[in-house]
Amino acid sequence: MTTIRRAWSWAAAGVLLACVAGCGPVSHAAKTTEDGAAEPKIIAHEAALHAAEQQQVDQYWMSQGIASMATADRSGNFVQPEWDKGDAIARTVGRIYVTGGQDAACTATVVGANTVVTAAHCVRTTLSDGSSQTATWDKNLYFVPGYRDGRSPHGGFTVRRVHMAEDWQADGNDVAMLEMNPAADGRSVSGVAGAQRIAFGVEPGGRTTQQFGYPYTARVLHCEGPGTQPRRAPHLLRIPCRMGVGSSGGPYIVDLSPAGIGTVVAVNVSGDDTYSYGTALGPLASRLFAQSEHR
Repeated sequence: MTTIRRAWSWAAAGVLLACVAGCGPVSHAAKTTEDGAAEPKIIAHEAALHAAEQQQVDQYWMSQGIASMATADRSGNFVQPEWDKGDAIARTVGRIYVTGGQDAACTATVVGANTVVTAAHCVRTTLSDGSSQTATWDKNLYFVPGYRDGRSPHGGFTVRRVHMAEDWQADGNDVAMLEMNPAADGRSVSGVAGAQRIAFGVEPGGRTTQQFGYPYTARVLHCEGPGTQPRRAPHLLRIPCRMGVGSSGGPYIVDLSPAGIGTVVAVNVSGDDTYSYGTALGPLASRLFAQSEHR
């Protein structure tokens, strides 16, 4: 089994996502905003719908996949400090594992009764022509909340559907809502791990923003700083922090309480030597979340 690491980079005119990252999409008709602009077309992509599929995915990761990938994880000398508090962060933030010819992992967060949020490029693989239309879907999507030191303290969850924009490489579209299957005992992902709040269209205004991620590390790492919007990329939220590959999809959280509950306002997609950049959650993310939660 080969492990691949997700590309994570910054270009002068905006985020250049060398994306790598699930199984037949259903497109929803494009809508228009109040000013007449076209809204992104949404895809609902079916992953593991049936019990046999779910069992196969679960068996793959729990029997060998997670342990194999853990051998490449760093367990010390982290670029950022680990989050070592036994609070809600340690349950709601986890790793999303995928196979796309090679095994890979990103970071994701429980944000609804049955929904996990991550970056879109974590679940689709861009081919050599770089087109959103020809990108292949990753398979065997599997979320492990609270992953730590090669272990799955709260078990793992398969993905029922992926909700994301058809043109997911366009500015502000690099976000995906994962509609989760329940655990074998029937409990929902939020029933097991809890959930963070989520908000759409939040203005950063220099507010203290917490970032969490697994940049191919054995434990979730953390950094914080004032959240701002780059002038050349207003669809992004940035904080003065560098995580690295594997932290894609990780949450940017504001108003974090001592109990580890806050509000997810962006998901990490890229970085440079000074900043981490996240897709700010706006109208598209709101639509995706509503579909995932069947609201």
